Amino acid sequence: MYKNSVKTFGERKCPSCKLTLNTEENFEYRPKIRAFSSSCKKCEKEQRTTFKRRTSMQKATNIAVHKSHERMLKNALKQRVEVTDPSKLREMYPDFTDLQITRMARLNHKINVANDFLIEEQSYYLNPSERPAEGIDYQAELFEERVFEDDKELSAIQQEQIDIDDQ
Repeated sequence: MYKNSVKTFGERKCPSCKLTLNTEENFEYRPKIRAFSSSCKKCEKEQRTTFKRRTSMQKATNIAVHKSHERMLKNALKQRVEVTDPSKLREMYPDFTDLQITRMARLNHKINVANDFLIEEQSYYLNPSERPAEGIDYQAELFEERVFEDDKELSAIQQEQIDIDDQ
């Protein structure tokens, strides 16, 4: 007899609990089909209840995810469009410098683009038949991580500190 076999001398064992199955108890009579159950009655009952629990949990999860996407779309549609025109920003914030105004205009543009992308993504999630085959336009260059030069004063101070420590 093989080590991992579920049959022992003509008897069968339940694959879950390894209980030796009684032929008379596990033999099910169905019209036109006579079948021997492969697992014990207790394990079959547990499998049915876990399957029901799992499917109801999956349904509840799917409903919650769908409602979440609807909520995100609703919130994205409520967002106001940020002002990106530097002349209008200058009127709104007269005490800001030109650098601050241009940075704010770029930031507002990123906010508007991100919100537009979110609106498209959520609406296509809720209506998958409308999703274009080529995908949604994503402006990755706006969201690239910028690399800044090293601060020259900071590097000079650090070099002086290294020189002092070496003495």
